[in-house]
Amino acid sequence: MKKFLVLLLCLSFSPAFALPLTDESRQEVRQINTFLKAVYAQRANDSAAFALLEQALKLSPDSSYIKRLLVAQALADGKPELAKPYEDFVPADTTDPEDWTVYGAYQWKLGQVDEAEKAYERALALAPENAQVLYQYASLLSSLGSMQAASKLLELAEKYPALAADIYTTAGNIYGRSKQYQQALAYYDKALAVSPKDPAAMLGRAEVYEKTSQYFLMLHELEELEKIGYGSAATYSRMGSVFLLVKDLPKAEAYFLKAKADDNGDVPTSYFLALLAEQKGDYARAASYVRDAADYNENASKWVQVSFYLQRLNQPQESLNTLAQAYQKFPGNVEVGYFYGVALNDNAQYKKAARVLSQVLDTNSSYAEARLQYAYALDGLKKYKALEEQLEMLIGENPQNAPALNLYAYSLAERGVRLDEASAYAARALAVSPQDASFMDTMAWIYFKQNKLDQARDLLASIDGGTMAANAEIAYHYGAVLAALGQTDEAKKYLEMARSEIKAADKLYKRIK
Repeated sequence: MKKFLVLLLCLSFSPAFALPLTDESRQEVRQINTFLKAVYAQRANDSAAFALLEQALKLSPDSSYIKRLLVAQALADGKPELAKPYEDFVPADTTDPEDWTVYGAYQWKLGQVDEAEKAYERALALAPENAQVLYQYASLLSSLGSMQAASKLLELAEKYPALAADIYTTAGNIYGRSKQYQQALAYYDKALAVSPKDPAAMLGRAEVYEKTSQYFLMLHELEELEKIGYGSAATYSRMGSVFLLVKDLPKAEAYFLKAKADDNGDVPTSYFLALLAEQKGDYARAASYVRDAADYNENASKWVQVSFYLQRLNQPQESLNTLAQAYQKFPGNVEVGYFYGVALNDNAQYKKAARVLSQVLDTNSSYAEARLQYAYALDGLKKYKALEEQLEMLIGENPQNAPALNLYAYSLAERGVRLDEASAYAARALAVSPQDASFMDTMAWIYFKQNKLDQARDLLASIDGGTMAANAEIAYHYGAVLAALGQTDEAKKYLEMARSEIKAADKLYKRIK
């Protein structure tokens, strides 16, 4: 029985049972559909909105409402001249404050300030609680010049005493945005004289203090806001920034944590908390703060920042994975492409690194650091002709490009070719950075290949022990030089440092043991 009733109900709404539309009904449907298309286009900021509204007006030529929308759209499009045919949209006896607000905006745009004032006064009289009308009217008055504006705003506040605090605060905001800070403060003070705990006026005053570098007055204002229960992520973050500025890091962190508790994804808060955690060496927490930021999924630089923190946490694979995801998520982003290429080189994925860095150079041919990393990848792929072309390009553009000179020298030394040329490149690199341990190592390795063992030993011995212990390649080279000099016991100590990372070091260690 239930199924039968449902079936009858469905049949009753089917086209077979629909009544035919009259011509008048069809016209109404067209009017409604055209109007709705225009309204939806307006809401979507579609450039076709004005044309669609004109189509709607053709179907309803007497509609003052559509004319008003056309005027408003012309103003929004920055083409007030298009509103001219529709400027009669306001009926003389209208009681709609929106009519007078739009008409006031239109007259203001035409430079008819007196007419605009009258329109806003009517709108405000009809809707004294309407903040949009108040703001527009106050903006108009503020454009008249300080003295005239002040007089008009005072009259407005006297006429609407219940709105006095809002009027003064709105005026303060307008003057603040135009950088007339003393005038802004004067109006905020008036607002607070009327309403001593007005949070909007207090916040406005705090902003003026911030912009005029009166940070302690700003702090006082924000602390008062906090006391009356108007603390927010924005205010706490500002307070944290001031304490950071005066180097009171514990207080800064405390306020940033308050901001985070109020809004976990607040962008400035996440940035500063990550910075503070980084200074403490707490890279795990720093990465967490960056990921929590509301703009993390839209900000490529933050993915790079997280990959850096993961690298500092000795998590190279996780760092590489983060950059790989960012490379897919932000295609064409130069920063991501560069750091992804660097990470791939570090991971000995030279083929992929070369492809990524080549794409970066396709659109940024002057990016010297990317070209250098591309050269590293080519060296890893043993594509020496292409490598030398890239390095000669870099050195041609900057003869003091020490990393490029060093790579050229080291590549030649590793291949055991053109050692005199390699020595010249290494010397030029050292002339730029004489204390660079990697450049010293390159020159020592060239000496080793030239069988200048004493010179190689003396140069490597001048590198400090901490650097040696942290760099397996330098330790291997020193061990190889010492072994060649017959100092096997000493050599084993350095080869032991390197053998877990470098196969040649392990092989030599086993041979001399």
